[in-house]
Amino acid sequence: MTFTDRLLNWYHDNKRDLPFRENRDPYRIWVSEIMAQQTQIATMIPYFNRWIERYPTVQDLADASIDDILKLWEGLGYYRRARNLHLGAQFVVEHFNGVLPDTKEELMMIPGIGDYTSSAIASIAFSKPEIVIDGNVKRVMARYLNYTENVNARKAHKVFEEFLKKELLSSGADPNEFNQAMMELGALVCTPSNVRCEGCPFEEMCACWRGEVSTDVPYTPKAKKVPSYDKSVLILTVDDKILISKDHSDGLMEGLFRLPQVDGHPQDKEVVASLVHKFSHLHWNIKAYYVDTVDANDNWFFVPIQELKDSIAMITAHRKILKELNIL
Repeated sequence: MTFTDRLLNWYHDNKRDLPFRENRDPYRIWVSEIMAQQTQIATMIPYFNRWIERYPTVQDLADASIDDILKLWEGLGYYRRARNLHLGAQFVVEHFNGVLPDTKEELMMIPGIGDYTSSAIASIAFSKPEIVIDGNVKRVMARYLNYTENVNARKAHKVFEEFLKKELLSSGADPNEFNQAMMELGALVCTPSNVRCEGCPFEEMCACWRGEVSTDVPYTPKAKKVPSYDKSVLILTVDDKILISKDHSDGLMEGLFRLPQVDGHPQDKEVVASLVHKFSHLHWNIKAYYVDTVDANDNWFFVPIQELKDSIAMITAHRKILKELNIL
């Protein structure tokens, strides 16, 4: 059998039953692809279900307030994704009458939709012959071809895309199934830890199965060391209210509220909670302290604790601290 025959036969027998595969609604595919970036599928599924229940159409999302959107997204991280979905929905309403276009070129006009997401929507929703290359596909192709160079470089993307597009077009397969099968294979079989090839449909066709691939494939350059910064969180409650901050002068997680946070760790206060919060480019080494008073700050104000539970979107690290202390 051909590459595509083996791939699709495996997919039909092994694909997962996922909520965004229930139909080929381009809006649902768009939301799922954005949520799945930097996030495990098992983690994002509850968020996806809540999102579609709250905002079932592009128009519903466009009409929503950004505060409500961020609250619904709370805990999923990388909040710019939620902002871009909102901006994108407003753009689609304004320029495409609320209907996502079916071509890669038009999809890339929408804020927050780039090469990868446009290919995914065009191929999965509309069966356009585009190739979707995510981290799973890169891993499968690097091992299949014994590709030893940086898989995140544009050169690798071109090599993988040319190979897969040739297979897709020559087979006449539905791009929807072809692309989802490639991503599913990387997620379920050709995983980062599976180098023994159990369950692989390609077998002798694949360089990894034949034992020709070293443990350095797929190759990615070592990441630079991420800097860590000491941060102190101040917890001040009065009756049923708590002091929070709207300061995002550090450029992180704009639009989300946080507890008052200052640089450094004081030596004269008792630490009541601590954690390390990791961003892609830096880490916060956080320690939390109860305080009786604080200096005046225009960005700090009291809110009812119940509102913080129900309707105010807060950064995940600080919400974790409040839950650990049984304040939330």
